[in-house]
Amino acid sequence: MPNEFEVSTPIITICGRPNVGKSTLFNRLTGKRKSIVSEIPGTTRDSIQTNCLWNDKSFILVDSGGIETYSDNQITKKVTDKSYESINEADHILFVVDATSGITNEDTEILRIIRKIDKEITLVINKVDNSSREENINDFFVLGLGEGINISAYHGNGIFDLMNSLEHLFSIEEADDESIKFSIIGRPNVGKSTLFNSMIGQAKSIVSEMPGTTRDSVDSKFEYKNNDYTIVDTAGIRRKGKIGKEIEYFSVLRTIKAISESHISLLVIDSTENLTLQDQHIAGLIRESGNGCVLVMNKLDLIDKEKIKETEIIEKLKFFPGIPLVYTSAKLKSGMSEMLKELISVNRRYRQNFNDDEIWKNILNIISSNMPPSKGKRRVYPTSARQIGSNPPKIQIKFHNAELVHFSYKRYIENKLRNIFDLRGVPLQLEISEK
Repeated sequence: MPNEFEVSTPIITICGRPNVGKSTLFNRLTGKRKSIVSEIPGTTRDSIQTNCLWNDKSFILVDSGGIETYSDNQITKKVTDKSYESINEADHILFVVDATSGITNEDTEILRIIRKIDKEITLVINKVDNSSREENINDFFVLGLGEGINISAYHGNGIFDLMNSLEHLFSIEEADDESIKFSIIGRPNVGKSTLFNSMIGQAKSIVSEMPGTTRDSVDSKFEYKNNDYTIVDTAGIRRKGKIGKEIEYFSVLRTIKAISESHISLLVIDSTENLTLQDQHIAGLIRESGNGCVLVMNKLDLIDKEKIKETEIIEKLKFFPGIPLVYTSAKLKSGMSEMLKELISVNRRYRQNFNDDEIWKNILNIISSNMPPSKGKRRVYPTSARQIGSNPPKIQIKFHNAELVHFSYKRYIENKLRNIFDLRGVPLQLEISEK
């Protein structure tokens, strides 16, 4: 059930000085209270990001930490630096100002700095809660950003107009269903760039390097053993941050974007180190996205394979069961064939469609061997099962008294189906609904 078209996933960053309502706008657009809203300037210490939907189109929304250009506070300076990092990664910036206070010197200075980054900017005039405040909005013309969008993030006014003004960001491209579209993901200095170069070296031919969805993003296509591959955001893999000669800057935003625009992620791990919390966090991002995953234990040239605690690694990643694990030395170009072979296998499992009769037969067998708990006279039993999606596979099971199906029982069914249909490295989406 492949899609005929794919929509790019833009990064939209909300920025502005403290206390103009950035976090309130973020919470309004996401429907979640992920940012702390307070009257105290600078409450949002770090940039926060999440995946959002608007008219069935996805985008990554970022609430940057408040930018204060005139503060000597060290924490504030760090937050400001982080804000500029998130702005630099953005495809579009929502520059938020406060209608109640008008233009401040800080607004002007922040805008001057943002303009140097050369990003598309929408002026968002917040706190236009009543007609009396509309009288002040003409003052913002001097910023040179056009008319701007008047909103009240607190009350939800103007949000529809704001999002409609961003429709042009959701470019639609014809999907390449034959190409295996994957991303190379991992924390800094695990060998992603070397792995990329070694992989390309194994290729029969490099088909093309083409512009990706961000201005400095490049997707690389190549062919290997009669299979077409597309590596998402190779510019992001090869680019190093400017925070030290040998230190690679880790961009959460860039990682989320690369994951969301690929079908499978190669999660690269430094095999000389124990699995870190950051490794686990990245694996969680891949799992939540619905991507397939291959765990790449890199730098095998620096450690004996017998010393790698594979069981411990799998235990730490038990929230993503069945991830296939391959060993590579990108530096020595070893393990590349095995890795690409596993990538092909995960891609096949990711796209597969099942026979509905076979699904139903297996569901009956699974449930008959371990019946779901009933409540009093209310019995729980299945009435139908079928596949309702792929990329990754999604199966719907209808139950009588479905609300009594506990999440642990759902996980039991999922694990059984995963083994039956061999879904190693692929998330199975299971939908439980009333008959």
